[in-house]
Amino acid sequence: MGVKEIYTSHWGSSLLPHLDATMIAISRGKPRWRLPFRYRVLGLLAPSREAFALKDHAEFEAAYLAGLEEIGSDAIPAALERISRENGGRPLVLLCWEKPGEFCHRRIVSAWLEERTGQKVPELKPGGIKVSTTVGQTRLF
Repeated sequence: MGVKEIYTSHWGSSLLPHLDATMIAISRGKPRWRLPFRYRVLGLLAPSREAFALKDHAEFEAAYLAGLEEIGSDAIPAALERISRENGGRPLVLLCWEKPGEFCHRRIVSAWLEERTGQKVPELKPGGIKVSTTVGQTRLF
């Protein structure tokens, strides 16, 4: 895959406002509060309504993976590569709601991407991405 760096994180991470990265919403809902950064939306990585309604983790994972397979291992990397290219090749951060350690679809998509493309997609940790040297992020949309 042509994206140099991809990470996952959650909307409430205190690391996000200071990063030189492109934030990408992969959650069904978006924060209703004002964020200190801009983000892109990649709805094809959000769980479907049907998958989201499943309360059993194994059933949810099976439904979510089926959705990823339906979208395809060509379309998803292509969408990520397009966003990366449009934003100067900056690292991407896939965002949803759950905090690290909680069951979450971002870990499922992370494993799926690694299996399909070889791209490692770790959870964002301090020092994982360089801190921005500019004030604010460039306008994304």
